[in-house]
Amino acid sequence: MSTKSILYPIPRRLVNCAICAVLLAVTSAALLVLASCSGGTDINEDYTPGDRLPNEGAPVITAVYDAADAGLKTPITVGLPGQNIVIAGKNLNNLRSLRFNGIDADLSATYTASTRANVTIPRDFSNERINQIEYTTDKGTAFFDFVVDFPTLAVSHLVNEFAAPGTTVEIAGRNFDYYDFGSSGSKSSVLVDGREAKISYVSAESIGVEIPVGTPDNTTVTISWIDFHGQSQTASLAFRPTNSLLFADLSKAQRDKTDQCVTIEDDAQVTSVKSALATKHLHFSGLINGYAWVELSFSQNLPDVGDASKAAEYNFVFEVLTDKDHPLLGEGHEFAWNWDWANSCLWNPGNGSGLNTDGEWQTVRIPLADIAPKGIGKAGDEMTLNIGFQPKEAYEADFRMGNFRIQRK
Repeated sequence: MSTKSILYPIPRRLVNCAICAVLLAVTSAALLVLASCSGGTDINEDYTPGDRLPNEGAPVITAVYDAADAGLKTPITVGLPGQNIVIAGKNLNNLRSLRFNGIDADLSATYTASTRANVTIPRDFSNERINQIEYTTDKGTAFFDFVVDFPTLAVSHLVNEFAAPGTTVEIAGRNFDYYDFGSSGSKSSVLVDGREAKISYVSAESIGVEIPVGTPDNTTVTISWIDFHGQSQTASLAFRPTNSLLFADLSKAQRDKTDQCVTIEDDAQVTSVKSALATKHLHFSGLINGYAWVELSFSQNLPDVGDASKAAEYNFVFEVLTDKDHPLLGEGHEFAWNWDWANSCLWNPGNGSGLNTDGEWQTVRIPLADIAPKGIGKAGDEMTLNIGFQPKEAYEADFRMGNFRIQRK
């Protein structure tokens, strides 16, 4: 498998040929266009003429940088599996093999030039602690001291905090696949209400956990594992946290602003969904004209949600459900606290690309400080949650929101 030496597309023996020099320029330009059209990164930008030179001798590695270090200012000596890095040096073209601790890197995803190479550290982890990069070209091999550290497990959240007991919930995070979840005799486990749960699947970014039938609301899901240093680690997530809801019943909250395209419904109106919120929710439906402003507000006394005066430590959380044929727009959604529209939060589902939950509830988290930068007050104070929606063009809505709450991060 060959590397992508984008700046060196034709045989070296033709470089001194005047005619082929023209071919080189044309071919390079064509490859640049192809790279751009295929969605790849144009790594030719900022290259110098020296980067186009053939190898004059064995490769030399002088430093390694994180690929996010655009100026290559801070060398690193430790990396993680899956990390994108830049290897700097000379004579780095015509790469034949590249190994980290004896594990081969994917050369098809490696881009080289004379003075640097863009590389992804292999996700496979080697127990051989060689702690070296082995870089081989047509002219020889270079070795460079570099540690590939064992990946740290990061537990993030339940994808649907209000999944139904008896179903499988997805726990999102990073590097689950390194910690033997679901394997016989493993020291990694998931407890639901203190009982070990069955793990149905494991990937790098998530694990599936079967929630036992009869599991009550406000149950704690505990993830346990042993880290690379032999230390026990745990993370706790809330399952169906009804204790932190802002509104026990939306229909009983004071409504200062409503809209004809929004109704308050209960679980009976979404019979095809496996999970149920067990509380009333908002249903946005029907045609909403372009730039029409939909505004809702709900007021009541603030329940005890903890020390939310420290807004940076909390999230504003809710569930959303979209009909599979009516994805949520990636913009136009807005939240404010106590009518403070001047400091409102614009929510862009899917980072602006939209969101389709395929007819199932999905949990959304927004930093509380983004919605209520002035704080939310204390328990017993009157509070108002403001919700706005304004599509830029006509939009056939069919989505639901519910179980608005404030939770510690």
